[in-house]
Amino acid sequence: MEATVVEALKEAAQKEQLTYDFYEKLLSLVSELSAKKIIQELMDTKQRFKKDIEDSIMCGCLDKLGLDSTCKLRDLGIGKTGHSEVVKPDLNVQELLLIAIRHEDTSMKFYEKMAEKFAGSEAGEAFTRLAYDVACHKKDIQYIYDDIVNIEN
Repeated sequence: MEATVVEALKEAAQKEQLTYDFYEKLLSLVSELSAKKIIQELMDTKQRFKKDIEDSIMCGCLDKLGLDSTCKLRDLGIGKTGHSEVVKPDLNVQELLLIAIRHEDTSMKFYEKMAEKFAGSEAGEAFTRLAYDVACHKKDIQYIYDDIVNIEN
């Protein structure tokens, strides 16, 4: 693996860690049990993504990155509004999910940018798969959000 690919992967792992840290802080602030459960699932996913990226750096291989997903993408467009991310103890599940959707969207855009940077190479394909996995995770969060909104309305 060339140095620039390793640097991009290290940056990806760092971004996953920062998001994990954000969710961990959120977990300590939120009191609603259903919100805590969702946050824990988000943290588990971030931890798994980070581990997969670090494993790829260690083995110098990219073929196992982004193979976690079998979803069919359909972005529901939820979370595209420019709400500020004010983290407060009384966040409800909907607000929490909107924050998570925006975090996933940022991750997806990063992986898409790296896929373009390394287009035509094994690294480009790996980043494309990672972007797809994150997009699937974002879609899953959007569906949870949609279910909650429909139940409450």
